[in-house]
Amino acid sequence: MYKNIKNLLFDFGGVIVSLDKKNALNAFRDLGIANIEEYLNEFRQSGIFLEYEEGKLDAPQFYKALRELAGNQDITEEQIDLAWQAFAIGIPDYKYKMLKELRKSYNVYLLSNTNPSMAKWMYSEDFSPTKEPIDAFFDKCYLSFEIGHAKPEKAIYEYIINDSGINPAETLFFDDGEANLKAAQELGFQTYLTDQNEDLTKVIAQIEK
Repeated sequence: MYKNIKNLLFDFGGVIVSLDKKNALNAFRDLGIANIEEYLNEFRQSGIFLEYEEGKLDAPQFYKALRELAGNQDITEEQIDLAWQAFAIGIPDYKYKMLKELRKSYNVYLLSNTNPSMAKWMYSEDFSPTKEPIDAFFDKCYLSFEIGHAKPEKAIYEYIINDSGINPAETLFFDDGEANLKAAQELGFQTYLTDQNEDLTKVIAQIEK
């Protein structure tokens, strides 16, 4: 049972959108990154992939770095974007409706380790069946590459607290990474470890009114 909740903070991958890491690995492998497993993870990337998600590389810089890594200067920006987007295999329809309903009773925020290639899809009309972009479903979206930090760094949570003015003790954070939740707990957030196949409405029903 969760008490005194005024704010809901959702991770994106593995919480709102279902992920398939194998899809993304295969897509980048097709671009010539044979050792892609060394860079990609469901929760946090490494190397140039992490630098992209932390905003240390902008899109043109990442495209250049990836072409160099693959040893192929002919890889297009679209191919690279689509390889990133191969992570996402769909959002259950009920979640779009759920988020809209939750905003009537709570402040609803998104916190995601992500990058400009994913954001192109997230902020497009292709994001939802109603052709609404992601920011139509949240009061505010906090994206790692815009903030300059990635979960589970303490700084990304402190940024959200300072920017939104939320009280962590009154905030329920949903994430599928235990390290991310532990970092949030240390700052006073209430947390829930998600499984992307579960019905989140059943979890939210446990919040004490």
